[in-house]
Amino acid sequence: MLPPDFVITSTLEVGVVYKIVAPELILTEVPHYFIVVAISGSDNYMLLSTTQLHSKIDHFNKRGINLETLAYLEANDLNGLTEDSYFNCNDRYTITKQQLIEKVNQGKLSITGKITFEEYEKLVYSINLSEINDIPKFLLTFAAE
Repeated sequence: MLPPDFVITSTLEVGVVYKIVAPELILTEVPHYFIVVAISGSDNYMLLSTTQLHSKIDHFNKRGINLETLAYLEANDLNGLTEDSYFNCNDRYTITKQQLIEKVNQGKLSITGKITFEEYEKLVYSINLSEINDIPKFLLTFAAE
């Protein structure tokens, strides 16, 4: 097994997709997909996936939230998503590099893939429409390959 520090140091970048068990963030032990959309120092800003489209739409409609802030990504071999997924671009989750290393050490994080620039642009479009998400816009940049 590779050292957890190496695993995170070698994979942590904007666009990486991690499958994480994170009850401290999302109140469930069920692993969920997170995409890193911005990095600032030791803080990593992530979006959470959902396959529960209808419940999200109901939630958005009840609260008057723009439906375009729910971004759709198709599952593929590059991003490692196992189902077509939606990302609520109104919510962001922050986790430090050290916390990610601890997740690897505990067996609670796996790397599933990386999104493309086009997929990232879909997420940024929806983040920019959000009146709730507070990720600083200047942080929303995708590393060139």
